[in-house]
This record gives sequence, structure tokens and C-alpha cells, in this order.
Amino acid sequence: MGITVEDKSTIRLNHRFKAMGGEFQLLCFPQNDLSKEQVLELFNDAESEVKRIELKFTDFCDSEFNEINKYAGLKPVEVDNEIISLIKKSLDISNKSNGAFDISYASIGHLWREAKKEKRTLSTVEREKIKNFVDYKKIEINEVQKIVYLPHREMKIGLGGIGKGYAVDQVFNLLKSKGLNNFYVNGSGDIRVHSHKNAPRPWRIGIKNPFSKNLDRSVGYLQLKEGSVASSGSYIQYNELEKDYSDHHILNPKSGLSNNDLITTTVVAETALEADTTATILMNFSTMDALKYLNEYDLLGFLIDSTGKTHLSKKALAAFGVPQ
Repeated sequence: MGITVEDKSTIRLNHRFKAMGGEFQLLCFPQNDLSKEQVLELFNDAESEVKRIELKFTDFCDSEFNEINKYAGLKPVEVDNEIISLIKKSLDISNKSNGAFDISYASIGHLWREAKKEKRTLSTVEREKIKNFVDYKKIEINEVQKIVYLPHREMKIGLGGIGKGYAVDQVFNLLKSKGLNNFYVNGSGDIRVHSHKNAPRPWRIGIKNPFSKNLDRSVGYLQLKEGSVASSGSYIQYNELEKDYSDHHILNPKSGLSNNDLITTTVVAETALEADTTATILMNFSTMDALKYLNEYDLLGFLIDSTGKTHLSKKALAAFGVPQ
């Protein structure tokens, strides 16, 4: 979210498609060992992989994953290794962040969706009641039997906070395994790039200005040869359906409310999954606690607060050559 790529005139191959509620973009430079037709075929395979993941893990409609929610409070659901693995990864992140990331927040998310259909907001009573079911520690997994169980009928889980990062990483690994180099994968702002060792320059990635209605306006740029970058935050977004701009907020899984302190967070990490989930986690912290989290895990990241002030982690300060 909120990230763009520059130097578009030098890009030779570009593939875009709609998925996971947004747009994916694949870019690459000319390849020594692959023809244009072969690269485009790989891009089509990548699109198929993203859509496979979307269909499998969605909680907006019937899916293999959503069977867990369907039978919440009724019975355990047998799932495959991929579902077990991603839920386990989510729980690891929940433990690491002390619940600032929690896939059981979908318990509230599902109620929000129903209320939106009815053109109303959730009442305080509804929010307080459902908060009792937002607790990742209640999610039961048996890896031997390959089953997942939610012990309360009202409890739901959703992978919206981790799914795009996971899909970007899967596409990245697919393209790399097929011999592609000097390429860029962007899943609605979750970006991961690869560069050949002899690439003349790194990828130049712009970070969107969260205060601007101009979607192409950036607050700064990152240069990245390898790795991933993702942003999260309360952006002013354009609503294509209503032809208007509106605020978009990240809600805290514990309180169900948005954080008024930070406007946007950006994280650079090895994988898109780590960058994406960390950027989301930081939005649930105060500026001071967010910086503490970045520094504790030695991550490169920066934050913009509601006054427009930018805060950099120790690793970011070192990378940008700022005296500490």
C-alpha cells in the first residue's frame, strides 16, 4: 500500500492483473536466457498462482480456508499443510508482537462487513461483546491430525493481514526458480525485488505521501537491489465507485479502533510477508513503541506521525548515513 516504482521508461515487460482486492504488477528487464514470450508465459503462471492463493484463503466466500470459520464452535476442520503452515506463521507473528497482529480480528471484521451492508456502524455493545473472541491463543491446531478448531461459534479468522505478502513471496520464488532475474513483484503495495549481480542500478521505489490526494506524489524514495518493502497506514484513498476521496484506517485488533498517532509505517525486510505484517503491527503502536519494536528486531523502517514528522529506526539511520 502506498508504494510506487520509478524509471518506468526503462522497463521492457509489464504485466498487471486484479487480485486480492487490488492490483498486482510484475516488471522485468530483458533476459539473457529467456525470450519475451517465455517471460510473459511465466507472468501468466504467476497470475495463476496468486489467484489460486486468493481462492484458497479468502474468508469473503466459500473456500478451503473458510471451512474453519463455517464450523467454528461446532467441530475441528481438516486442512492441508499449506493452510496449517500459514496459520502457524500468523500465530508466531502474534506471539512476537504480543497480539498486535491477530488473525482472529476477523471476528470483528465479519461483523463490520455485515453492518456495512446494513449501512450502519457497530454499536459499543456489539464491539465489546465480540472483542471476547479476538484472541489468537484460542485458535487450536493439531499438526499431526492436520486440524484447526475455533472454540466459539462467534469466532472467525482471516488472513487479510498476511495473505498478500505471502502471495508476493510465492510469486517471487516461482519466478526466481524459473531463471528470471532483474524483476519486480508488487501486490497492491507489497513489493519484493530481485537484481542480477551485474545489474547497473537498484530498483527505485517511491513511498506515497499519505497526506496527498495526488496518488503519484511521494515523500521519498528507496533504492533496493534485493528484498521487500511494504507500507501500511491511514491513507487518503480514491474511491473509484463513488468518484471521491476518503480516509482509510488500520484498526487495532484489541480495541477495534484506529491509532491516531501514526499515519503511515514503511518497513524493509527480506520477505514481503515480514515487511507487510511488520508495517501493519507498527500501526497499532505509539511512535515510541513502534521505533522500539523496529530496533529490537534490527529492522529498517520509518514512520510518519500525524504531525508529518518522520521517525527512522537505528538501521534506517545507518543505511541513510544519518549520524546517531
